Amino acid sequence: MENLVYSVIFSLNKIFWLVIILLIIWYGFKFIEKRNKNLKNSKKNNDDKENIEAFQCKVCGLWSTESCDNEKCPLNN
Repeated sequence: MENLVYSVIFSLNKIFWLVIILLIIWYGFKFIEKRNKNLKNSKKNNDDKENIEAFQCKVCGLWSTESCDNEKCPLNN
């Protein structure tokens, strides 16, 4: 009778640790899957953006898209 009690306790201990290990693996895979999904979404967002053509004014150094917008620039006077 005493051996039966120890074997049942030992089996419950094994089942408990098995469940803990399975949960760790399960949530580990969920975390990795979520991270990979976020990486793919961020790559898609970066691909959708258009580049802006800008130039730097040779006189004042201001970056602009069309012409120098700096009021103090000698090119605008």
